[in-house]
Amino acid sequence: MTAKNALFVTDGQIAERLGLTFDQFKAALHALEKSGFPMKEPLFENRRYWPACQAFLDRRYGLAASSPGAIPALDGEERWK
Repeated sequence: MTAKNALFVTDGQIAERLGLTFDQFKAALHALEKSGFPMKEPLFENRRYWPACQAFLDRRYGLAASSPGAIPALDGEERWK
């Protein structure tokens, strides 16, 4: 598995995936953690679980199905007539 596909990532790798410098990400991190951003996992060298980070961001920006204002999942065939 390459670092690009790693599930447990460093804060530097998260910053890179988000298109931020490490310093930019570090400046936002305290506020993100207060809002529920995934914490570091001691069992995995104090790295964060990337899918949980991505899910947090999806919820924050209304892309998760359970988010207010998100597009609901299809519930069956649409009848337009």
